[in-house]
Parts: sequence; structure tokens; C-alpha cells
Amino acid sequence: MRLITNESLYKRNTRVALVANLTGMFMLVISVYVLFRQNQDFGLYLLFLTGGMIFTQVGTYFNRWNKRPDRQLYQALKSLDDSYSLYNYTSPASHLLVGPSGLWILLPRQTTGTITYDAKRRRWKASGVPLLKRLTQEGIGNPVAEATAEAEALDRWLSKHLKEESVPVSAALVFLDPASDVQVGTAAIPTVSSKKLKPLVIKAPKGASMGAARAKQLSFLFENAKQKAR
Repeated sequence: MRLITNESLYKRNTRVALVANLTGMFMLVISVYVLFRQNQDFGLYLLFLTGGMIFTQVGTYFNRWNKRPDRQLYQALKSLDDSYSLYNYTSPASHLLVGPSGLWILLPRQTTGTITYDAKRRRWKASGVPLLKRLTQEGIGNPVAEATAEAEALDRWLSKHLKEESVPVSAALVFLDPASDVQVGTAAIPTVSSKKLKPLVIKAPKGASMGAARAKQLSFLFENAKQKAR
């Protein structure tokens, strides 16, 4: 399988994570110092405390880039042949798999625990996770809204470059943490662990297969249309 990744974007965002985490930690330490010094200034304490919490949250958000979901997805799919190409932040979708079975928008998550789906609320949730781990790990968010937004962006791009030709597009929510236990039957979008991703993407939805030759043509198109990284 071919792997195409926007490395410069990863390097930039990992630097942002490092700077934000260090700044947040520094401001929190200063807030403690201000609180316990002889001449207390409660307003200054709140300023450093709030700033430290904000920078820490920013750092936590950008820390996901350090875990390199592109490489984890590649490890799950690396046994596929070269008719499959995985694009990471180089296409209208953050993680896009192009192959004979069609286009797959992949939504990776680092969430651990037991993953279930509430059909009534149309929500995924993780249970059996220690409180401290729950506070620091990545949330599941709203995969349906994310997949819809990326599918619309991809559809606009394809409409511009392919005119009237139609291409099958699917989406999958992928839990990358080996400790995650995915117990999801029917969900709003297919939901799998990284171990079960390959069987999912090689089996095209009914009537949606486009073949290896067409997949290679699309890969050529993505790589030569000078699509700007997001």
C-alpha cells in the first residue's frame, strides 16, 4: 500500500503541542507561586491559572499529532497492494483511502475502553476507563458531523475535477488503541478497531466497487491536482 503524508503539517503541529504544553505548565507553576507568596494578588493568580489551563487544553488537543494516526492506519493496512493509497492531510479529507472498493474517509480515534453505540441518541461512548485516563484521553466527538463535512468537501473537489463521473465514497470510525474493545453492531457509520479495518475497506458496499485501474487513476489525480494541505 502507498502512503502519502503531509509531514510538514505534522512537524508544525507537534511543535505547537510542545510550546503550548510548556507554556501551560509554566503558567500553572507561576499561579501557585502567586497564590502562596506573602503579598497575594488574587487577580494575578486567576490570570495565570486561567492562562495555564487554556494553554494546557490547547497542548492536549495538539498532542494527538504526536501519536501519528497516519502511521497507525498504515500499520493496519500495510499488507494491501499498491492499488490502495492512503492520503493524510493532502486531500479534502484528513485521512483518505483510495482503492478498488472506492474512497474511504477514515476517522481515527485514540480512545480506549469499551466502545458502544447508543442508537437512540446516535452517540458513541467509551466505558470502563479510569477517571484520570478519561480526563486526558481524546474524546470520540461527533463522527457523523465530521464524516459529513469531509464527504461534502470531497464531493465538491471530485465534482470540480471529475465533472459528471461518480465515485463511491464511504466513511469509517477507527479506534486505534489496542486496548479498545469495540462492541458496536449497527451504527450511523461503520465502526471498527484497527485490526478489523482491512476486511472492512477491501469489501466494497454493494454495487460500489470501481476496480484497481480506476483507483490508480484517482490516485494520480489526487497527487497531481496540487491540492493544498488543510
